[in-house]
This record gives sequence, structure tokens and C-alpha cells, in this order.
Amino acid sequence: MEKLNEIKNLINDEIALYTELSSLFEKKRKVLIANDVENLLAVDEKILIKVEEIKASVNYRQTITAHIGRSDMSLSEMIDVANKFDKNLSEELSKAQKQINSLIEKLAGQERVIKELLRHGMTMVSKTLNMISNAVSVAGDYNSSGKNVQSEIDKISSIVEEV
Repeated sequence: MEKLNEIKNLINDEIALYTELSSLFEKKRKVLIANDVENLLAVDEKILIKVEEIKASVNYRQTITAHIGRSDMSLSEMIDVANKFDKNLSEELSKAQKQINSLIEKLAGQERVIKELLRHGMTMVSKTLNMISNAVSVAGDYNSSGKNVQSEIDKISSIVEEV
């Protein structure tokens, strides 16, 4: 029974961690939209720290559940075990399970949006680089004295003017 209460507290802590992660994903989305590269690195670092905290919590939960059954017990199985000893605890765990499922769905949606924003950003960078490289080739070549050497573009444009 004591271990089940410890699991309940741990799951409540995990809910808080997932909620904080969701807030960080929202912040990352805003940073990506604003194209704020400096803050992007800081937000990514905070996300990685939060993910590590979640992993540590999950590992600790597995250690605790090993004492009441198996280390890989699902939350549904924990609810079933709690139901045998304490109906209120079972209901609390069931509510927590719904919260966690909702948060995980929200995080998955946020992650999809972030991936699309990153993909869009990469496309924009690629197009910008192409524009810059095309502008350099249009500008023409220069000889050793710094004078513009007539390029193929200039010949084409003079042909177009004559037609």
C-alpha cells in the first residue's frame, strides 16, 4: 500500500513534468515562428533537461513497481493492483492516467507542429541560399584589376534587347 501511494505521488510529479515539457514545446514553437535562433538553443537545452527528468522518473517508477509486481507494469496494471487495496487510490490513478494520456496527445501534436516549422525553416534557408548563389553568378566575374568581365548573362541580355 505504501508503494502504491509512492507511485501515485511519482505519477503526479510526472504529470507536472509533462506539463512543463508542453509549455517548453509551446515556447519553442513561438521561438521558431519568431526566427529567434539565440533563444532556440536555450529552449532546446531546457527541453532536453526536462526529458532527462522524465526518464529518471520513469526509471524510478519501474524500481518501485518491481516491489509490487513487475518493473514494466503499465499504469492500467497499477490501477488494477490499487483497486484491490484502495478504491480511492485506484480512482486517483485512473484520473492521472487520463491526464497523462491527454498530455501525451498534446505533446505529440506540438511535436508535429515543431517538425513542420523546422521543415519550413529549412526550405526557406535553402531557397535563400539558392537566391544568393544565383545573385553571385548574375553579378559576373571580375578580372585581376577588379573590372567586370562580360559574362554569358550579359551576352544573353544584349541579344534579348536586340530582338
